[in-house]
Amino acid sequence: MIRYIFTVLVALVAIHSAAYDFKYAGVCFNVTSATDSTCEVTFEGKDCFSSPYSKDTISIPEYAINDGGAYKVTRIGEFAFNDASIRHIDIPRTVKTIGDNAFRSCLSMTEIDITYGVDSIGANAFYGCGNTTAITIPQSVIYIGSSAFQGCMALKSIVLPFRITTVEDGLFGDCASLTSVTLQNNITSIGNGAFAGCIKLEHIKLPLGVSFIGDNAFYFCESLKSIAIPHGIKTINSETFYSCKALSSVSIPSTVEEIGEKAFGYCQSLTTIKLPMNLNIIGNYAFAYCDNLCNVSIPKGTKIIGDGAFGNCTSLTTAIHPDDVEEIGDYAYNGCTSLHTTRIPNSVTEIGVSAFDKCPKLKDVICLIEKPKAINRHTFSNYANANLHVPYDCKKKYLLGKYWKDFAKITEDAK
Repeated sequence: MIRYIFTVLVALVAIHSAAYDFKYAGVCFNVTSATDSTCEVTFEGKDCFSSPYSKDTISIPEYAINDGGAYKVTRIGEFAFNDASIRHIDIPRTVKTIGDNAFRSCLSMTEIDITYGVDSIGANAFYGCGNTTAITIPQSVIYIGSSAFQGCMALKSIVLPFRITTVEDGLFGDCASLTSVTLQNNITSIGNGAFAGCIKLEHIKLPLGVSFIGDNAFYFCESLKSIAIPHGIKTINSETFYSCKALSSVSIPSTVEEIGEKAFGYCQSLTTIKLPMNLNIIGNYAFAYCDNLCNVSIPKGTKIIGDGAFGNCTSLTTAIHPDDVEEIGDYAYNGCTSLHTTRIPNSVTEIGVSAFDKCPKLKDVICLIEKPKAINRHTFSNYANANLHVPYDCKKKYLLGKYWKDFAKITEDAK
């Protein structure tokens, strides 16, 4: 372990102590093209435990002079101002690129005004600028890398430029003060964890052209009250809206075919949700611990109810499965303490372990399966008080079935 830590530290020092080509106006530069006479701002050369720049304001010139030659400053390089103690940075119009980690952990910067002309902002460029309250991104920007503004915990609002098409992974993750986000109509994709941990974000309008929303995209946005998922989305991915505790209104388009694992887990303000007609799969724990969810209509065509899909939805009263459902997963309705009725169609080939366990109010199990499936004593928890309704001429089969025969009453449908 000690050797590993030492190796990592050496690697970090190597990254941050690379020599620079020249220094001008208190800023270090590397030549990027001798032919074109261009250069980039680079790290000052101190080790990773020291602030590379410690100054109230740094003004980067348009041209840096070295040995009588003028080099156009077109780029702020990787880690250039990482951990620097600066309050304000003047970026010239000649700069086109802000490199990866360029201003990472610049805790003294309270406002960031990116100059028009910059077209690319690298990954983690402003990561961890925890005291920055305002960031201005010019319309010249066409790309912003992953986690570029992650951990800007004081940032209150953001407007993305119209040429941006993708909100990259983790872009605004853990921006705990963010309340206002403006996404332009060109946005087509929202990456993994893009807004995860934005705990004060109450509303966000997703552009109609968005066709992909990644895992954890709005994870723990606990103030988010409503969301309209754009038409064209086919999958609501894992933990997309996990622990959005204030979420009470969700619009899911007809294009959605799968709701992923824990997609709406712990959305404790959801009382009802309309599932789309083309839905095939309700993933594992998709709605687990939505303890105010009392009304769900599962559409015809749905085939899989995943493990724990509605586990601990303590207000859910019915679980009516349409004829196409094939699997009811382990713990699918475990802990649904208000559940009193369920319908299990003949299409079901598997009823999982403890699927209806800890459902003390379950009174009516309408099971249309003509050949009883194997269950265990924890599949249902209320055998002694529940009525089992079975198809015509199937009562004898259920009376011979282990645990099925334990229901208080078995009623056979009329012919």
